[in-house]
Amino acid sequence: MKELGSCVPPISAEHIISDSVCRVLMGDGEFSIAGVPWLEAGETKIMAPPQAKCLCTKHNSALSPLDASAHYFFASLKSYLEHGGSRHAILSGHDLERWILKTAKAAAVSRNLARGRERLSGAFSRDEAILDMLDDPRHWPQGAGLYCTMKTGNIMENMPRFQFQPLTDEQDDIKALAINIMGFRFELLLEAPDLSKHPSLAGARYRPSRILISYPTSTNWVTLSWEDGKQHQELTVQWLQPR
Repeated sequence: MKELGSCVPPISAEHIISDSVCRVLMGDGEFSIAGVPWLEAGETKIMAPPQAKCLCTKHNSALSPLDASAHYFFASLKSYLEHGGSRHAILSGHDLERWILKTAKAAAVSRNLARGRERLSGAFSRDEAILDMLDDPRHWPQGAGLYCTMKTGNIMENMPRFQFQPLTDEQDDIKALAINIMGFRFELLLEAPDLSKHPSLAGARYRPSRILISYPTSTNWVTLSWEDGKQHQELTVQWLQPR
């Protein structure tokens, strides 16, 4: 963001994954991390949520509304998955997309992304457009955005985790992200999909409009609003009694 020429020092210590989101995931427990290049393969480390100095005070503050939206989404989803009732949360799906992109970019420039044991450079296939994509949802290309890759009848496990994996092109630039949010599986694409290169998107729901969490006697739902003039499908999750 230094290319904007509007930075205000000092550089701030920013949580790579929003601190408020980490606290939702932690609950009454501890924060743990795995899959980063500075840990051994298969190693999980309990620690404080990691930080990186990659934004000035001004731009960190400017992006903070995305952190607030992500916190509301994670907190609502966690509560609805763990408790019955009839409650409704609504937020901008574009804010959620932009928060995921912001988080991935922070992880990339702080050299916390790898493929296998090899660190990635942190370059994105649309690096020249990322500032505009973070600033305004209208700058996202047609067909880019969040895809739910779960199919009807899939069984998911409710787990307080946020996982993301970079997907790269032939130049090792990051072109998409595979994401798991509390058991829900998504992919975030930075450009229109090529199904020959993204077979996992066959039948995927583009920008789901609502996540319904259905219990035997009640339903909770999280609505994602989209301002792209398209029709969007719902995603229904049926609560199963643990055995």
